[in-house]
Amino acid sequence: MKLKCRPDDFVVTEKLNVRPTGGPWALYHLNKTNIGTLEAIQQISRVWNLPLNRIAHAGLKDRHAVTQQSITIRNGPPADLQKEHFCVEYQGQTDSELTAANLLSNRFQITIRRVTSEHASETVRRVTDPTGFIVPNYFDEQRFGSLGTSGDYIAVAWCRKDYERATWLALADPNRHDRSADKTQKQILRDQWGNWKACKQQLNRSHRRSIVTYLVDHPDNFRKAFALIRPYLRGFYLSAFQSAVWNRMLGHMIQQLPISLATTTIADAQLPFGNLTSEMISDVDTTIPLISARSRLVSEKEIIRADAASAHYGLRPDQMKVAYPRDRFFSKGIRQCWVSPASPSAHIQPDDLYPGYQCVCLDFQLPPGCYATMLIRGLSESQQSDQP
Repeated sequence: MKLKCRPDDFVVTEKLNVRPTGGPWALYHLNKTNIGTLEAIQQISRVWNLPLNRIAHAGLKDRHAVTQQSITIRNGPPADLQKEHFCVEYQGQTDSELTAANLLSNRFQITIRRVTSEHASETVRRVTDPTGFIVPNYFDEQRFGSLGTSGDYIAVAWCRKDYERATWLALADPNRHDRSADKTQKQILRDQWGNWKACKQQLNRSHRRSIVTYLVDHPDNFRKAFALIRPYLRGFYLSAFQSAVWNRMLGHMIQQLPISLATTTIADAQLPFGNLTSEMISDVDTTIPLISARSRLVSEKEIIRADAASAHYGLRPDQMKVAYPRDRFFSKGIRQCWVSPASPSAHIQPDDLYPGYQCVCLDFQLPPGCYATMLIRGLSESQQSDQP
């Protein structure tokens, strides 16, 4: 089974509750391929000479996919923009900026390749089964892009007020997603950490170098240095850690079920995973809250799960808070424990990349924040479990 062999093997389209009805915010469609949402927005900001804080979106979309989403720009130009990996199409004006609350669902059109005829038929049967195809609704790998090879979450050091460690993890920790230039820049920082003048001389002009420039004159003020990291990046650090805790809470709950499941690896965790039926989960919680010091846990089982999950990282739930800078916070809310595709359809066709194999073409919708890759994991697990 192969996924994302071509960009158009993974197509994502937003469904929003926003229409151009007039107002100060310009509404655009952002169509992109092989570029992340934030990277595209940064290019838009540079080309149109706009502050980043005037550009809003409802959600982040995968880099390795063909995606269509919407953005708003306060007092943005009524114009289109064409770049190498994306285009922006003006739709009209609206009366408010986009937020996550505007996102109703995401439609996925996914081509799975290198599938045998037997498994192709079984995949179609599972996805379109009217009784449901259910998997645990874990946050998937895309959520944990900021987790470096150290395995330490930046937000853990941040919560502990260990600002030097947090800054080192953010600027110098190797990451498997690093491009060649970033690998070189991070190696300079690891080799010269504390020798800020040498770091500044060797680093390329970048946001990373601007933080080092501050440390040249304030070598011990890591608290301020960490605050100089772009706010949206620090928001990612909090989201990654909070999501890791949530995943472990769901894993803990599944382990209490009288069923036997395989495990899957997500970020730093081995988690129970597999296809479920409504009968298997009929007597367990359907939601789990996102944990932080602001959480109000009411049941003993929630408290036990939260304590166990956060203790893995050496913290208690009441320690999951940041003292400075206070422009980013852990999220509040609840998340569904289980996910299944809505309005699923599927068909089989010959695989033009892998002769002798089949493609399974899937079309379904998921609620905001759910990962189609978790469903694909479920299908992959199903195939493996069917092997003799």
